[in-house]
Amino acid sequence: MDKLEAVQRTLRFSDTIRQWVESEHQVYFDDFDNYNVEDYEDGYGDLADQIIQKGIKENVLDEEDLQDFS
Repeated sequence: MDKLEAVQRTLRFSDTIRQWVESEHQVYFDDFDNYNVEDYEDGYGDLADQIIQKGIKENVLDEEDLQDFS
């Protein structure tokens, strides 16, 4: 699973994480793309990492599926 897919899966299946992203960061599902989830300067790289970590904690994602990226 690539990073964008992990972010999208988490936002799709976790209402609490999606609401956190929308209310705290004013970022929405369609705002993420392959480029900006990897961009740590002007994009959403750090936020994407936080979403993924929260997704793992909520068991939306399996950490073993995420070994394709760091």
